[in-house]
Amino acid sequence: MFERIRLRWFVVAAVVCAALVGGTTAAAAQNASSVSLATTGGNVTVTQAEDATIRGTSDLEAGTTLSVRVQSAGDTSPRFLKTSEATVGEDGNFSATLDFSEIPPGSTFSVSVRNESNALAEAEGVVVEDAASTTATDETTDTGIPGFGAGLGALAVAGLGAVALLAGRRA
Repeated sequence: MFERIRLRWFVVAAVVCAALVGGTTAAAAQNASSVSLATTGGNVTVTQAEDATIRGTSDLEAGTTLSVRVQSAGDTSPRFLKTSEATVGEDGNFSATLDFSEIPPGSTFSVSVRNESNALAEAEGVVVEDAASTTATDETTDTGIPGFGAGLGALAVAGLGAVALLAGRRA
């Protein structure tokens, strides 16, 4: 009789844990969107111009507003902080235009893309002298922030099962 009760508690605990972990995984997957910045040689590159553009792609819904923040890095002088908003298009692409006309070529910076308070992507960048160097073979670097994976869910279910089994043995 006690064996049947322990088995029931184990099954109930496993089902509850799976529901909780599954719900967390689904919510995390829904909130964990992929945003990638266009890079050249591993860096975001912008020209020294008034209308320098930072481009990227996203799986967010079309019309979603993103905040693009660019901050000087290393020993770049003059120090700077620039922000712009970008809107995700129907094709998933977005672009932010910023003024880099007074930032010398070779200056380094970091870029972050956010949606509300969620950091979606980060990358390093450099200011280049002419537009020709920014169009030579663009690469896309996936810097999305992932949610919980199936492995973590399985581990949580196994851990809860072990706890339920130990609790059943003590009873």
